[in-house]
Amino acid sequence: MNGAGNLSTRIAEALKDRCTHQAMPGVALEAGLVIAVEAEGLSKRDRALAALDGKSPRELGEIARRLGAHWHDYTLEEAGCAVLEEGEAPISEITRRDAAKCFGDDLSGEQNVLDLVRKFFPVDVLSADFFAGRSLANDIERHMISNFGDWTVEYLFEKIGALTCSRNRFSRLIEAAVHPLGRRGPTQVALVEALNTVLRRDGYALAVEGEESGYPIHRLRSITRGVAGAPKNLIFASNGPKPEIGFSDAINNDIVILSNAESCLVYDRPIRRDGLLWSELVDWWTAREDGTSSDAARALGLRLRASLASDAERTLFDAYFRVYRPLLGSALPALVPQVYLHFDPAIVKQLRHRAPLPRQRMDFLMLLQNNQRVVIEVDGAHHFSRDGKPSLSAYAEMVTADRDLRLHGYEIYRFGANELVGNGAPELIARFFERLLKLHKVLT
Repeated sequence: MNGAGNLSTRIAEALKDRCTHQAMPGVALEAGLVIAVEAEGLSKRDRALAALDGKSPRELGEIARRLGAHWHDYTLEEAGCAVLEEGEAPISEITRRDAAKCFGDDLSGEQNVLDLVRKFFPVDVLSADFFAGRSLANDIERHMISNFGDWTVEYLFEKIGALTCSRNRFSRLIEAAVHPLGRRGPTQVALVEALNTVLRRDGYALAVEGEESGYPIHRLRSITRGVAGAPKNLIFASNGPKPEIGFSDAINNDIVILSNAESCLVYDRPIRRDGLLWSELVDWWTAREDGTSSDAARALGLRLRASLASDAERTLFDAYFRVYRPLLGSALPALVPQVYLHFDPAIVKQLRHRAPLPRQRMDFLMLLQNNQRVVIEVDGAHHFSRDGKPSLSAYAEMVTADRDLRLHGYEIYRFGANELVGNGAPELIARFFERLLKLHKVLT
């Protein structure tokens, strides 16, 4: 049986063992898997396998990862992460050992080391060496708390499996270890700098992505590409007058639409480290509409499509979902149209003392794993002309804005509008997204 088949079986067995017939669809749906209502004569396992049939390896990996995290099932979550991380730059055992040495014999600082490790590893059910009746948690308590300094962090990593676990789990462990609950001020700064010296060898680094009580919160990110910082405000699908935006809490960066709220959408949920999926956008839309839409995905799609400004943009949008939604299902990255990048509160025709901010909206944005942000632009004649005449200054403004975005870590891909019309356009678009999704390890 191939790897995908093995993972399908593991997911189905886990659902069978942990859920009743009635509860199974709801639990599965939280992981992005739609299971039909109870059918006479079909076992729970068969119902789950039927729902999993045809899923891509990446989609199966995401379902396994989510279910494993939901149940605190270490092996299922790790199996899902292994699939999701195929083809990506690993964090080697050498780097993990050297990272452990940065901590010396103190992984947790002011935190309880056993509580910290329990969040990520099943130490209460792992047996201690030579003592079948004693758990690994007992040994950690004895050698790292009662007798502080008996174990180094490198030895602890060996015992709990941190040297060989998924990159996702290792990253979360390191992030928790440098959290300000355990270390603050110069101590935290020095440790992060030491860790980054080691982690950069494999193409990763701890970056500040927020704060808590005035102290920085770090996330482990790829440094080969991607944008620094976490997305905070996603204002998109503008299809009417420019919205007037204010801050409901400027200190927290919480925004409020003061007028023309009907002309745009604001995604107000946290965006995960793996980016923004279409299934997550649909779930947000369903909640926004109070669950009243019988077909939320279709309703959202129509609302997004209404924001598109040309036939070329509509062709690109339609082709992406027609080809890749069946292939990727719940693992499909969201293709978000008409996203505000810069937001100038002034109306251009009223400006006298300064120029407006350039390129206030992007035609399409994709938020992918490792803080990778992909911008797709569809260029009509107005990108290269003014008043119907070719304009070098208009072109210069466009390429200047592109350079600035690229230097901030964005990827930018441009289509001429004439490419996206005619009989060959859907095939061209499908080939482009195939290469893009393979580049970012969404497709294998």
